[in-house]
Amino acid sequence: MDFSKFTYAKGEPKQDAEDAVPGENLPLHESEEGGEEAKPATEVNVSPDYRKPESTLSPVLVFVLSGGETRERNILKVLIRQKGVHALRVLFLSEQNQGLQPYQMQEKWQSVRRAKQLEIDGQTYHLYDIDKVFLLSDVDEFYGQLSEILSSKADDDSGCWIISNPCIEIWLYYCYRNEPKTDLACIEKLPESERSKRLKSLGNEIIKGGFNFDYAFEHLLEGIEHSEKYYEEDEKGIPVIFATGMYRLAKFIVETLETNGNEYEEYIRQKQLEREQRRKMK
Repeated sequence: MDFSKFTYAKGEPKQDAEDAVPGENLPLHESEEGGEEAKPATEVNVSPDYRKPESTLSPVLVFVLSGGETRERNILKVLIRQKGVHALRVLFLSEQNQGLQPYQMQEKWQSVRRAKQLEIDGQTYHLYDIDKVFLLSDVDEFYGQLSEILSSKADDDSGCWIISNPCIEIWLYYCYRNEPKTDLACIEKLPESERSKRLKSLGNEIIKGGFNFDYAFEHLLEGIEHSEKYYEEDEKGIPVIFATGMYRLAKFIVETLETNGNEYEEYIRQKQLEREQRRKMK
């Protein structure tokens, strides 16, 4: 895999959690153990032999507001849990068990913009500490909602809409294969309201065992290359059939991880080693 073209550079590093002042109510960019970011400390006397531990950069924080709750969370679960990667953390928000329509997503996002903060799992984050905001939606039957939202988007609205047509399974498909006009030809003839359901069922027919979220995360580069080739928008900025903006989010993920000691490449290598070890134990 060629990782050389992924060159995302994070802005000024934020203060490390090791310098936090106990008791300060600033729960932003916390570590997984719940450590808080610091305010400037008061002056104290220290031994001349004291050496401050080497600081580490806080992870890039990405807020993902998703129309779908389960599939999208599974696609991003490695970054939500930060298991095996540390340079990027996803703050994921949706509506449990029912998801969100684009209008509802827009309402929540604009509320976050006005408040300049958001709350996830009882934890508050200030918007100025969020490095990137993505809003994930399927086209499905929401074409009218999406086109209206995009047409009225303010210039200072930093939210990046990631839209998949007909649904996010098209991204999973591109992580495996690259022949949608052949593999998915039957979908194009269906009404918009039936396309997502059919694509989900096709997964098991095209790929033995169906689409796998772990496989997709380990094959982001293939997904980027394949989906970008077929990406096209109509006159209202909505992706056409078999197009998905997920390649933008995937590029950001790979670029961010690769600038931190080639973390994505190392993650893939480690997963391959784990599979080899399991095979040897059988």
